[in-house]
Amino acid sequence: MVDKKENNFLVKIDKVRKRSYAGFLLLKQDDIVVAINNQFYTFGETKLTEELKDLKKNNEKAVMTILRDNVFFDVVVSNSLGCKFLTTNNEETEKIKNDFVKKENRDLDELKDYVALRDIFRRYDVFDNSNSLMAGVFPPAWLAYNRKWWVLMLFILMSFMLISINIFMFLLGWVLTSVYCYKAQLNLLFSFSMLEGKVFSLKFSAKSIDEAHKIVRSLDPKSKFLFSKLEEPENEDTNENKKNENIVDEKQEALV
Repeated sequence: MVDKKENNFLVKIDKVRKRSYAGFLLLKQDDIVVAINNQFYTFGETKLTEELKDLKKNNEKAVMTILRDNVFFDVVVSNSLGCKFLTTNNEETEKIKNDFVKKENRDLDELKDYVALRDIFRRYDVFDNSNSLMAGVFPPAWLAYNRKWWVLMLFILMSFMLISINIFMFLLGWVLTSVYCYKAQLNLLFSFSMLEGKVFSLKFSAKSIDEAHKIVRSLDPKSKFLFSKLEEPENEDTNENKKNENIVDEKQEALV
């Protein structure tokens, strides 16, 4: 690989192309790429694209730190972003560098991927973007843990119907349901949230669900969660012209 040559600027997303990897990650215009694997990244667009393509070629991943409206958050990347870039000026770069020094950085193996969905009332669902063994071993417990009560009631009703007909039909239905829940659990959770009027708003990485909630609250001070250790959000702003731009608009196409 060619030696890196530092510049005095960071790269900023100018335009996210449709169906690009940046779109998949729910990045947006004016997001700034601050660091790769916790290294402040002032090596330019060409080097960034080259290194990200190498990740896909070598089947590797990296931690990319993004700055959005003065809030840092991490995303795990494995491919080139596929978008157009601008550059920051000297003053911006120096300020971001000073702020980045204060950020608590984490290595790849410390992070979990999270997906946040929200509705027009800023009620958020934040999911750990990984499979839970509970969904395959005992689907009712998994449904209860995720508070999908109507689905749980339907599952129990169908189980009683099958066991009243034939115990072997019940066992077959249980096994098939367990396999399906384990394989499709993330899509099921996303679908349940979308049925409640929520859309994809943010993909990011954090150490825990509590840290994930803090990141969402930093980006959207009025965010609400069903269960969280955070305090209640800010009161609604009376200024009707003020609009939060930190999340993907609910009318935009949701990319999974």
